[in-house]
This record gives sequence, C-alpha cells and structure tokens, in this order.
Amino acid sequence: MKKLTACVVSCLFLLGCTSQEISYDRYSLVEDVSSQSFNSQYDIAVDLFSTLEDGGIVLKTTDVTLRAANHHRWASDLKSQIAVILNKHLSEYQVRNDLDIDISVSKFYGAVDGNVYIDLFADVKLDDRQYFHHGYSFTSKQEEDGYASLVKELKRGINSIGNKFAQDLSLKE
Repeated sequence: MKKLTACVVSCLFLLGCTSQEISYDRYSLVEDVSSQSFNSQYDIAVDLFSTLEDGGIVLKTTDVTLRAANHHRWASDLKSQIAVILNKHLSEYQVRNDLDIDISVSKFYGAVDGNVYIDLFADVKLDDRQYFHHGYSFTSKQEEDGYASLVKELKRGINSIGNKFAQDLSLKE
C-alpha cells in the first residue's frame, strides 16, 4: 500500500510539473520595417559579442556581469534584425550597393540602473580595399522600467546609428 501511495504521489507531482506553462515574451526591432528592407541589396555581415548571441535580451547587472534573459527573447535572430535596419537606412540614403559591410557589435543591452548601451564598429570595403571605417555608440536612459521599454530604447538607438552610418556613407560618394 505504501508503494502504491508513493507511486500515485510521484505521478501527481510529475503531472503537476508538466502542466505548468513557461511563457516567453518575444521582442522585435523590425516590426514596423517594410518587407522591402528584408530583401537586402547590401552585403552586410553582422558579428555580435558572444553574450549577445544567446537569443535573450541582455542586461548588465554589475560592472563585470552580463546576463541574457531566459523569458525575454528576441523574436528573430538579432544579427538579422540589425542588418535589416541598416539595410533600410542605406536604401533611404541610396548608398551604393557594391560595398562589403562588416558590422561588429560589442554592446547592445541595458543595465539595471536603466542605462542603455549600443556600441558597434563598421568596416566597409570596396573591391577588397578599405573604403570606410568608423565606430558608433549610443547611450541613453530608459523612460520606464521593464524589457519593453529597454527594447524601445535599443530600437531608437540602432535606428539613430543606422541613420548616421548611412548618412556618413552617402557623403563619401
């Protein structure tokens, strides 16, 4: 009888564990970008600092600690979203499309104090020769607490950088 009771309790415990749903919030930087921008006419390669590749929204918790969220995730690959945004801005400025563009992103996260950080370096080549290279950064403060506010500010930042990058390249021609 004790074995039967233990078995029933174990089964009920397992059923209770499996019935709990884990919910994930998904965030997108490109929801309002036209589908035309997804068809890239530019050769853009985005490289992310390894912590940013986890798929979770990254939060800086101390001066030396970065943590990717488990339940607050990017809706699609962050590299692809950044490339789409850059493509959009390059198209708007009608930047020449025969460039090889390498983007290295070292910061794309928020901090527990509400600050938001983006830091990237653009290395652009034309016919395998250096054409343009420049670093861009964005720092601001979230208006509200929470991941949604953080993503809104990251989106504002990457759009600001994308616009400046495209403008810089258009002036180079």
